Amino acid sequence: MAIIGGGPAGSMTAERLLRTGISGNSCSRNLQVTVFEEKLGWEKPCGGGLPAKAVVRYPFLLEACEPHAVIQEAELIAGSGEAVRFHLRAPIVIYSRSVLNSFLLRRAESRGARIVADHITSFHRDGGRWRLEGRNHAYHADFLVLASGARSSLRPLVASRFEPRDFMLTYGYYVPASDSLLRIQFLTDFEGYAWAFPRPDHLSIGICGKLNENSMAMLRERLHSFMQNFGYAAETAPIFSHLLPALNPNSWSKLELTGEGWAIAGDAGGLVDPLTGEGIYFAMRSGELLAESLLASAPQRYPARVGREFGRRLAMGARLAPRFYHGEFLGKPSTTRLVEFCSRSPAFMNLLQDLLEGAQSYTSLPRRAYQTFAKGALQMAAKAAGRKLSALNDLMKVRA
Repeated sequence: MAIIGGGPAGSMTAERLLRTGISGNSCSRNLQVTVFEEKLGWEKPCGGGLPAKAVVRYPFLLEACEPHAVIQEAELIAGSGEAVRFHLRAPIVIYSRSVLNSFLLRRAESRGARIVADHITSFHRDGGRWRLEGRNHAYHADFLVLASGARSSLRPLVASRFEPRDFMLTYGYYVPASDSLLRIQFLTDFEGYAWAFPRPDHLSIGICGKLNENSMAMLRERLHSFMQNFGYAAETAPIFSHLLPALNPNSWSKLELTGEGWAIAGDAGGLVDPLTGEGIYFAMRSGELLAESLLASAPQRYPARVGREFGRRLAMGARLAPRFYHGEFLGKPSTTRLVEFCSRSPAFMNLLQDLLEGAQSYTSLPRRAYQTFAKGALQMAAKAAGRKLSALNDLMKVRA
C-alpha cells in the first residue's frame, strides 16, 4: 500500500489501516503501508481550525501535548462593519499546520507505517502493480492512495483535473502576536472572507476568495484593509498563499474518488466545504472511511460512504455558497443580515452555533433559516417593544 502525502488525509488513512492490526486483525497485521512525504511536517497556509465535530470524533486533538489553542470567543463582522461577538458553546481547537501534520504523521508511524521522505513525481501501472517514480528511487505498490493536497500535479494521472472555478485563492500572514478572539469578516459582494485565527505563538491572518474572480493584488488590498481596521501589523510577518478546493456543483456531480487499484482522499479529492473552506476534518474522516473500505476489501464502497456521511452536505454547500455570499435578503447582503440577526436574536445565534459545530446540515438549512427568521422577528420585535416601554417609563419618571 502506497500513500502519497502525509497530511491529515494520508496520515489518517495509514493510522486507521494499521490500528486494527495492532489489536490482532490478521488482514491488517500483514499489511505494509508506506507514506511518501517529502516535507515530513510543514506549515500550510490555512487557519488551522478544528470544529467541535472534529474534537468529538478525535478527542486526542484536544488532549495532545502538542501546542494548540483552544478558542471560545469569536466575532463575525459584516461588510457594513456591524459585528457580533459571542461565546462559543463548544470550543474551536486551532493548530499550526506544521505541528498538526507532524503529530498525525507520528501517530501513523507509531502504528507501523513506513515514512519515506521522498517526492513522488509520477506513477503508472506496471504489470498489475503501481510503479512510483521518486526523485532518487522507484517504488512498487499493489494499491495507491493519493492524498497529496489540492495542488497535486499527480491527480490527472488517475482522475480529471479540477477547473479554475473549483478553487479559492488564499493570501495571508503569520503575525507574531497573541489573542484569544477568533475573528471573521465578510466582505461586500465577495465569495469568501477575511480571518484572524489565534495560534499558540502567532496569529494566522488571511483571506480567501474564488480564484476565477480575484487576483492576488485584489486579495492583498482587501486583507490589508481588514488588518488596518483591527490593528493587525505585518511588517515583518511571513507571507503565505495557497489554493483551496471549493468545487462547483457540476464538479461535485462527477467527482472521482476511486478506480482500479487507486483512491483519492482529502484536498486532492476536493473534499472541502465550499461555503466555509473547512477541510481538515473532512480530510481526516475521508482517510478513515477509505481505510475502513479497504479493510473490508471493498474500496468501491468508499465514494458512497463519503457521500452518505458528508459528501452530500459539501455538494449542497457548493450550491448555497454563491447565494450566501452574493445574495440579498430584505434589501441587504445575506452576510450582513446574518450578523444583524445573530446580534439581535437568540434563535439565530443558536442556528449559527449549530453551523459552527457541524450539527446543522445544509440540506435542511434553508427551511430552518426561514423558520428561525420568523421566530427571530418576534424576538427582535419584543426587544424593540421592551426598549420603547423602558424609554416611556423613564420619560414618565422625569415628567413626574
